[in-house]
Amino acid sequence: MNETQADIVVVGGGMVGLASAIALRDRGLDVVLCDPGEARARASFGNAGVISRGSIFPMSGPALWGRLPAYLRNADRGLRLRHAHLLRVMPWTAHVLAAARASAWRRAAEALLPLTSAAYAAHEELAARAGTAHHLRRTGWIKLYRTDAAFADAALERAILARHGVAMEIVDGPALHALEPALVRPYARATLLPETGSVQDPGGLIEACGRLFSGLGGRTIRAAATRLEPEAGGWRIRYDGGHVRARQAVVAAGAASAEILRLLGYRFAFAAERGYHRHYALHPDSPPLTRPVLDTGAGSILAPMATGRVRVLSGVELNARHAPPDHAQIDAASREAAGTLRLGGPLDNEPWLGSRPSTPDGLPVIGRAPRHEGLILAFGHGHIGLSTGPITGQLVADIATDRPASLPLAPFAPDRLLRWPRPWQGSTV
Repeated sequence: MNETQADIVVVGGGMVGLASAIALRDRGLDVVLCDPGEARARASFGNAGVISRGSIFPMSGPALWGRLPAYLRNADRGLRLRHAHLLRVMPWTAHVLAAARASAWRRAAEALLPLTSAAYAAHEELAARAGTAHHLRRTGWIKLYRTDAAFADAALERAILARHGVAMEIVDGPALHALEPALVRPYARATLLPETGSVQDPGGLIEACGRLFSGLGGRTIRAAATRLEPEAGGWRIRYDGGHVRARQAVVAAGAASAEILRLLGYRFAFAAERGYHRHYALHPDSPPLTRPVLDTGAGSILAPMATGRVRVLSGVELNARHAPPDHAQIDAASREAAGTLRLGGPLDNEPWLGSRPSTPDGLPVIGRAPRHEGLILAFGHGHIGLSTGPITGQLVADIATDRPASLPLAPFAPDRLLRWPRPWQGSTV
């Protein structure tokens, strides 16, 4: 059996894990990254690539209550429920509903703002080092509303963005075509967030960061961590075929983090939000799509990717992480996209499927584990893992080297999800 020694082990090779490994290596630590190397399985791979200062809103907003009957009937395109799975996520669901208040939404937005505000600069620095700056663009992104009523329903969101100084422009329907000529569907109103950037090849960025980490002298074990065991002076991280001994360990394994930590006695309020995407070519006569767009009426995102592709991304599916794919949601999103853009044929044989790690309050978990020395947690970023991964990596390095964190960490404290009135009896997997 192989044994490896290191200063610190990072479990998870998505954007958060890789950025943490790079930042830790920058601080002079001997770092081992433990990840099975399944690129398409990472949530970062399938991301829309949006890096927005305005990405400060959890799913559990006050509008959830009005949409709940449609959600339960699977009549809303933005959320699809597997009802047989609901019992397994019921504790998480109960606290999502409890957080669906305007006051909680405002608090979450205030907590996330420092993280999202630092995201683009951290991406610029990482992309320059990884050689992917040509895939990073700051063209803004657009939220599309099909009716004036839908636009009015988003008034609280716009008020919170304005309060926090997030740049925003309101675009009337007739002016939208001039702003984004690729759009063919008529929309009543739109909101442009001009400061937003995007990554046009999320999978390529992850691969480049892996090469950067190796070039810095970091070591990677291509295997899934099966168990973390505290021992005198540090940690033993087991995987099939061997183990790593290190003084510290970082769990940044996205939606798999809850499974790993359950073996240490932690029962986090946690769920996996599954999502799908499919790539299409644009019709040869169509202008290019120049920025990501969120069609609120379809509950889906259309994002320009490298080599002229358009990525169509579905809404959220609540289902077991390893359940068979259900293509109903991405099929519906693709049909809607065909009415929004002049699409050519699909470029994928099968849609991509991945799982995003979700907490009930919509805030990530970043900090030292409450009951174990030398264990750092960095997961639960939901839809903003790719966006805030580089800055999260710097925060992880701050924690590991006992430096003052560059941003406030109190809202992301791990023990906040262990303080519920009764013990968690399950979390999704």
